[in-house]
Amino acid sequence: MKSSKYSKLSLKLFENLVSRFNKKTLEEKNELFVKANIQMSYEEYYSTALMSTLLSSIAVIIFSAIFYMLIQSLFVLIMLPFALIFLIAGSYYYYPYYHINTRGRNIDLFLPYAINFISSMAVAGISPSEIFETLANVSVYGEIQNEAKRITNEIKVMGMDNITALKHAIEISPSRKFKAFLQGIIGTIQSGSELHVYLANVSSKFMEEDLTDRKKDLDLLVVIAEVLVLAVIAFPILLVIILTVMGFFGGSMEVSLSLLLVFSFLILPSIYMMFYFLIKSTSIEQIRKVKHKKSMKIKEYIFEYKTPLYIFILSIIGAIGLFLVAVILGKVGFIGIDIYLYWDLVFVISLIVITPIGFYCYLKMKEQKEMQQRLPEFLTEVGDSLATGLSIFDSIKKAQKGHYGKLDPEINKMGNQLSWNISIKNVLFDFASRMKSAIAERIVNSINKGLYMGGNTDKIFKAASKEVDQVNQIENQRKSIMSIYSLVILVCFFVFLAIILILFGTIFAPFLELQDNQIFRAGGAIQLSKVNPFMLEYTLFSFTFVQSIGAGILAGFMSDGKLSSGVRYCVVLGLITIIVFKTLL
Repeated sequence: MKSSKYSKLSLKLFENLVSRFNKKTLEEKNELFVKANIQMSYEEYYSTALMSTLLSSIAVIIFSAIFYMLIQSLFVLIMLPFALIFLIAGSYYYYPYYHINTRGRNIDLFLPYAINFISSMAVAGISPSEIFETLANVSVYGEIQNEAKRITNEIKVMGMDNITALKHAIEISPSRKFKAFLQGIIGTIQSGSELHVYLANVSSKFMEEDLTDRKKDLDLLVVIAEVLVLAVIAFPILLVIILTVMGFFGGSMEVSLSLLLVFSFLILPSIYMMFYFLIKSTSIEQIRKVKHKKSMKIKEYIFEYKTPLYIFILSIIGAIGLFLVAVILGKVGFIGIDIYLYWDLVFVISLIVITPIGFYCYLKMKEQKEMQQRLPEFLTEVGDSLATGLSIFDSIKKAQKGHYGKLDPEINKMGNQLSWNISIKNVLFDFASRMKSAIAERIVNSINKGLYMGGNTDKIFKAASKEVDQVNQIENQRKSIMSIYSLVILVCFFVFLAIILILFGTIFAPFLELQDNQIFRAGGAIQLSKVNPFMLEYTLFSFTFVQSIGAGILAGFMSDGKLSSGVRYCVVLGLITIIVFKTLL
């Protein structure tokens, strides 16, 4: 959050009120804002919170009065303003603490990789100020860049010595691990020990701790998977049975089917979306996130993603063509046109649209993963060659003679570009651009910055190899563990489909035959509700189809962390659903 015209106006209006804060309180609060990286003073933030709460209160009171005239509820008139005002004020109060926790987690996440990078440079005798200056210019390690910028500014601009700047950074850093790391640097400097030895040791320690932390994230994913199976597989089965059976016996089947449709198209997709964002919020997903280019123009975007865009456009054209063919056949009387035909077309068209682009992205993702798996071998090979005294050009040329699977064409391109006198910086950036991988972008930025700062060249490549290998280990562990739960989700879907078939064969079919008759039992009569069999079938068809799409996508996403991986599952499950409902029911 930065200062704005609105916040400055708020400060001007409430200047007399905020001036009553004592100096000690202001110092504590401003330090809190530095930790949260909120770029405004506490007085300005407090004034903005007061202004927002005041304006919101006026709006809420007016809205509540109008609402009261409509429903005549005194409870709503009193409670709604208090609840919303409390929510707004509470949000402003909690916002700095939320950002502190978020920044702390982000620093802890990328710290092992940042230390691994700078340890390779410290061997060349680079000073602490130069190390943090390098980190300040590297944008691939999250919030660590902001911490490094603050340290660099205090040393370069404010003229502080290294130890004073590091001690100040310890006071305002939101990360416990980063504080311990800086304290270790201070101790190393004061004791006169070798900084590169300390960095090498702490790098190994933090890498091991990071691997342990990622295993804990996998445990969290396991819990999410178990809850997912219960929430979107087991519960919907129970819901279908309860609503349909209750609808047959005396209740309104129209209401039951309407509830199932609402659950199918609104609630069930919302639940799947919630689990998707829950999985995506884990730190495993944050490590592999690609930082997209800012302010990319439309032409640049089209050029970079032209192949998937063309595939998507062709899919849309194919879907429109199918729809027009169906309408024409209906007009000439070849097929009957009704609401259920449009229902079928919507499901088929949705598969036509997502299948080509989904499989294309999956194949590209698979290729990129195969290259990433072999990348540590290539980087280690280049590092070993550099250690023998070869140049980068000769080291990459030597690596061209090796075999690295899907990575071979990329290595050949790099060798050819170097032979055309293209700089190593541009060669590496082109490689990262073609890879479209967060880890590739990180190591390329790290290598280029390390070479620019004059770090130990072979150590830089080996440090990059170590970082990629660590990420590969984490992803391989995730795939081996979560593949089991992906299989469970797929099996549960087929169980769900089988239960629907059994319900139709053993319960719904007899009820549909007897729905116009009285069933006498124990001297009484049970009147069955009249049911439209087509509506019942298509309601359950919709329910199952949405289930197939959601279960398929999440099954793939949990295993590989990519939505495209789930498209292959959801297409197969969707086709099976269509075939089953069109041939067996």
